[in-house]
Amino acid sequence: SMIQVAVKLMEQIPQEELEDTAIILADERLLLPLLDAIPDNIAHFNVTMGLSLDQLPLSAFVYDIIKMHTEATEDGYYYKGVVNILESSFAFVLIDSDSRKLVKYIKENNLIYVTPSSFDEVIEDSILNKIMTPVHNVGELIKLIESVLLELKTKLLQEENRRLEIEQLLGITEVVQNLSTIIDNNEEIKDLKTVAYLYKQLVPLKNLDFIGEPVRGLQIMGLLETRALDYKNTIMLSVNEGILPAGKSTASYISNDMKYQFALPTYSEKDSVYAYHFYRLLHRVNHAAFIYNTEGDTLGGGEKSRFLTQLETDPNSKHIVSHQHYIFKNSAVKEELIVVEKEPSYFERLQQIASSGFSPSALTSYVRNPIDFYASKILRISQMEDVEENIAANTMGSIIHEALDKLYQPYVNKILIKEDFDKIKKQIKQELDVAYQECYKSDSTPLGKNKIIYEVSLHYIKMMVQSDLDLVISGKELIIKSVERKLEAVIDVPEIGKVKIHGMVDRIDQLDGKLRIIDYKSGATAKGNVGIDPENFDVIMDDYGKAKAFQVLMYTYLYSHNEPFTEASAGIISFKNFDQGYIPFGFKAGRSYKEKMIDVAVLQDFEEVLFVLIKELFNKDIPLTEKPV
Repeated sequence: SMIQVAVKLMEQIPQEELEDTAIILADERLLLPLLDAIPDNIAHFNVTMGLSLDQLPLSAFVYDIIKMHTEATEDGYYYKGVVNILESSFAFVLIDSDSRKLVKYIKENNLIYVTPSSFDEVIEDSILNKIMTPVHNVGELIKLIESVLLELKTKLLQEENRRLEIEQLLGITEVVQNLSTIIDNNEEIKDLKTVAYLYKQLVPLKNLDFIGEPVRGLQIMGLLETRALDYKNTIMLSVNEGILPAGKSTASYISNDMKYQFALPTYSEKDSVYAYHFYRLLHRVNHAAFIYNTEGDTLGGGEKSRFLTQLETDPNSKHIVSHQHYIFKNSAVKEELIVVEKEPSYFERLQQIASSGFSPSALTSYVRNPIDFYASKILRISQMEDVEENIAANTMGSIIHEALDKLYQPYVNKILIKEDFDKIKKQIKQELDVAYQECYKSDSTPLGKNKIIYEVSLHYIKMMVQSDLDLVISGKELIIKSVERKLEAVIDVPEIGKVKIHGMVDRIDQLDGKLRIIDYKSGATAKGNVGIDPENFDVIMDDYGKAKAFQVLMYTYLYSHNEPFTEASAGIISFKNFDQGYIPFGFKAGRSYKEKMIDVAVLQDFEEVLFVLIKELFNKDIPLTEKPV
């Protein structure tokens, strides 16, 4: 906000007075944001101050490479360090669009540790191979940095308007040369972490000097650069206590007592220097603006400089002092709901889906928010998944599904007996390990939070197997008809024509002759999510809270097109609230829901809703309207 105030004041300066105007930065860190905000009325400006190299992006890029090697383990480089390097603009200079491709590759393959060979199948790039090659000593690390800087120089010299980057490069190259000299002269430096530490110490000591036209336009400088200069107008930023003067925060090994003893300059002398420069500026000035931050967000952050207080209270001062408070209000952003008209391209893609198949999740995503459906199914914008260090809930669900499918596969269409479960129980651990490796693409063994999630998955699978065993022990006849069954059907929707629908049913079984169509869920499910009011069947088309009811009805509808049956029960087994057991589709009865067997009448009601939903998707007069989720 101080920059915004300065920009406002700059816009008011007449063109002829620009050469007599100085912008003074008490805090030199504001230089880059200020340069970014200079208004259009200022065509020429001259920067007569240095900028510490540690504030520039190239120093961060080089430090990231050093850090990646210092933190390397036997498993490889930790992915966050590699991603930091690849997302830098300098990585883009070195390996062009391959940098984006590799970030995507890391995230899609869930690589927690990246090895030098990780990218072999994606790209072959010598400079990337060089960066990724493990270093064995400090000399090799320095050589690696030097070769990266040399490669950068070659690439940047081939491009236009890269003067600032080339200047940064020269500065960093000098720092690395200094670093190399220190290491050559000190044989005891053997730890890579020492290189990182020394680099961090040396970079702030080097300044990037700006070369400008000193007699043209606006002057931008630090306070010490103003010595013996006079300006008509001055705008000074960060006139806050703790910045001007800086106070006692002088980094020194020599204590203040020692400084007094040996007549060395202390912080009070430094304050005097700043005071002299501050008041010297006011000698011949016509108009001076001092901007300070009143936000008390840091200790003393909202305190104006003592120099300003002195100005205001000095009885001999001839200056006319006026105060202005600037408040930048953040106006609330009013979010308009998105409305997308259905273009011909929408119908082309919809026709493709109609021939390849609508799934229950695609249709319920439309019920939840038509814009989500539009983004994921029509535009096919997939959310770029982040690397999962901790197994996400949906991945955990996949692991449990996968393991249960494999466990029950050998026992399909067989009346289960107690002995079968003895064999199944022995297989649990083995099948879970296979499922874990398949779903969670990482070679590392489950550790930390993942170990907990692995154990929770194991617990859920054991509970599921035990509950089936309990049914068998209690004398019930249990036959697993199928696991992970893909069901498809082509339906004839009035006014639309043939449309394909499909879905994957986790389990179809028969309990004492009763057909059950079951979907596993790793999240919590309540009876109300799987049940509806028979008087209001349309609710499954409007309320996403009933998505699970929609899902099980659609699975049953699909099954009816594949296998004839009189009636079936369909429901959810939720691992999160396993104590509820099998939660069947039900009709509202009083305050609760009572299981409702799905027969021809229920399927007919569902078909009507399904047709209405599909017709709405194809209706060009109904735009896709965002729902607040």
